[in-house]
Parts: sequence; structure tokens; C-alpha cells
Amino acid sequence: MSATLGDTVERVDVVIAGGGMAGLCSGLAAAEAGARVLVLEKGAVAGGSMRMSGGTVWTAPSMAVMERWAPDGDPVRQRLLVEGIDDSLAWLAAHGVPRTFDIANPRQTGAGIDVEVMTAGLVAAIEARGGEVRTRAALRGIKRGEDGAVAGVVADVVGRRTRIAARAVILATGGFGGNRELVSRYVTKHADTMLLRANPRSVGDGLLAALDAGARTSPNLATFYGHTMPAAPADLPPSLWVACTAYYTQDAVLLDERGERFFDESISMADEQAPAHIANRPGGRAVVILDDRVYRHAAGEEQSPTEVSANWDRAAAAGAPHAIADTIDALAEAIGTWGFSPVGTLATLRAYNAAIHAGTAAALPVPRRGNRIGVVTPPFRALAVRAGITFTLGGIDTDPAMRVLDRDGEPILGLFAAGADAGGTYQGGYMGGLVLGLVHGRIAGTGAAANRG
Repeated sequence: MSATLGDTVERVDVVIAGGGMAGLCSGLAAAEAGARVLVLEKGAVAGGSMRMSGGTVWTAPSMAVMERWAPDGDPVRQRLLVEGIDDSLAWLAAHGVPRTFDIANPRQTGAGIDVEVMTAGLVAAIEARGGEVRTRAALRGIKRGEDGAVAGVVADVVGRRTRIAARAVILATGGFGGNRELVSRYVTKHADTMLLRANPRSVGDGLLAALDAGARTSPNLATFYGHTMPAAPADLPPSLWVACTAYYTQDAVLLDERGERFFDESISMADEQAPAHIANRPGGRAVVILDDRVYRHAAGEEQSPTEVSANWDRAAAAGAPHAIADTIDALAEAIGTWGFSPVGTLATLRAYNAAIHAGTAAALPVPRRGNRIGVVTPPFRALAVRAGITFTLGGIDTDPAMRVLDRDGEPILGLFAAGADAGGTYQGGYMGGLVLGLVHGRIAGTGAAANRG
């Protein structure tokens, strides 16, 4: 029988919107708990942005480290990550997704995974338990019953509008980073300047459906995770994103078009803080300036472990405006041709270098509390950059059980969110992305399965 709008063409226990890290992990957790599961993946294949990542599943090794690097997020959900990552990585291994390497240092704990192995393994595990991962299937809305509980979803399945009845729904569509209008509304008016450093299908389907169903948004709606990328006219294919990223901004100086510093660059662990600030500067761009010691990774113990030269060289070769000069004056003149103030640049760099030399960098109008490295050793380098957005940190508000909250702060019965759709875990920093889909996804899946009738 062909499906028409409003037809209930099938019934399952749990519907998951999104087949990336969060969707597959929540789907398998629900299937393990005995639920009949249907995962709806908008793309032609499962995996989402996870398949475009480096496969590093990590978070803070302790709450003290979490609070240092992501101080303003939801501490309860953060603790779930810290306490749940080891068990969740073992869970992946039990389903045929072994570690490819370990991550263990004072700031991070976790492991690497092969994203292709993980995608195939979790899809197979869901199907082995009677579930299904259906591709080219996009969420269009959430249905609620007369009692207010979730009753199912409406989806476009291979272009046909379809209604699927379910007692629980998990939203795992990857946030709204691919929706320029929503990014412009909630994050920055310079959304058009940003590089989407993820799959383009994460356009807020989960957020919009949740809002229509009466959900509220998390308090950190304006925040996102990303990295600093080469500015136009550089036009990078996904294969060059990692190779050209300025992971080293915490060791350099960032200036806006006025030639002014606009945040403490050293608060980043590896550039993750800079993009949110760059996105809200004039023109949505900045210039990163470094001296030869930073470029050669020879600035001593103040410099972070991040390598510099290869990524800087590749970004320059990709077409981003760049300059190399033997004096600060010549460098300021060069970037002036890109629309950055030479006068402002010179004044800022001279004041910055003087403060570094005097040991008073923390007292600058924009303090520099760490990575206190002056721009003093020629040749000096400048690279025009813009913000890259990987996924939004704000989104649907949930409780620690990953239940979606309504506008009064009460759970909507049967509605869950995980991964980038569940906003609020991080603010003022970032301590891992894939771990959100893994740990919180498992929690959402188990909770959704328990909700089935």
C-alpha cells in the first residue's frame, strides 16, 4: 500500500532521527534494551559528520580538567562524559569497534576509532537485533498524542511523506551548523563568511521539530565548536580541512580588521575557542600573526605541543591571503592591502611585545594569561583566517537523562535528544565531540527503550 500524508505505515518502539555517532549509538543501546528500532538517516549512507572526523573519542580525564577547559556548561552532563567514556569505549569494542590508538595526557582521555568500521559495525549490530537503519529519510515533524506524549514522527522517506508511530523519539540530527539562516539568527550575523567543517545535512531538523513540539532551547544557543580556517579566496575541499586548520592560534596573536586583539588567545587548548570570537568580529574574519620561533616550534616551554609550519604553509598554498616580512612595519603594511588597519596593527603589536617583555601581559586591555610568546623574531608571518563551524553547542534543552524539556522545564514524555542536538553540555570551552554521541547517545537510547509501550 502506498503511503500518503497522515498514513500510519508502520509502528516501532523507538524512532531515531539521524544516523551519525549519536543516532547509531542511541539506536543500538535501545535495541539492546529490547526495543524495535528504526534509525532515519537523511543522507545516502549512515555515519553523518562522524565519518568526516578523525575518529578521536575523548574528553577530560577528571572534572577538575573539565571545569578548567569548559567552565560554564552543564556539570551533570559533563560528569556523565568523564565517568562514562571508558565503559562506552569498551562497549564499542564489544561490538567490533576496537581502539586504534589510546589518548592519555593531562588534558585528555579516550581513544581513536576507525569511523568506517564503527559505522558498519553499529549498523550491523542494530540490524542483528531486528532494527533498521533507513537512508534518504529526513525528519519533518514530531507527533504528540492527546496526553502530550510522543506518538511518532512524520518523515520524508525517499521523497515520500510518511508517518511512523512510536512511543519514543530520539533527535540526533547533528545540530544546525549547516543552516545559514539559523546560524545567522542565533550565532553571528557573519554566518555567510564561515566554513562549514562538517556534513551539509545538519541543518536543524531536530531543533526545528523539537521547537514545534513545544521544546525549549538550551541557554548556550549562540555557541559552537569549530576551528580557525584559511580566509577567502581559499576554497578548501573536505580532504584539506585538517591539513590547513590553524590549530596553533593559542601560540600566536589574532587581530581584527581594526588591528586589535579581541580575546585571550591562550584560553584555547588547540584553537577550539578562537572561531566563536572570529565569527563575531567585523567582516567575520581575522589575521593570525606569529614570529619565526612559533613557526619553527622553537618558542620554548610556553608554546603548546601543536605543530605550526606545515599547516601554515598549506593554508597559504591554498590561496588564503598571507605575508612574510622581516619587520613588523612591513608586515603591517602588507596586511593593510587586505583591509586590516596598519596603524592599529603596529600599535597593538608594540604594546603586546612590550607587555610580554615586562611580564605584564595579564594586565593588557585584552589580557594574555598563558602562552606568553612575543612577536619578536623575524621573519614574521601573517595569515588571513575565518571561522570554521563543525557543530553547534547550543540546541535543544535536555535533562541529564537526555529527555527533552518543554518551555516550563518539564520533560516531554517520550522525546529525547543526543549529540549536537542536545545543547548545553559545553560553554566557555569544549572537551570532545564524538564522546557526546557515544556516552549521551547510549543514555538516550536506554531511556527511550524503557519508555516504549
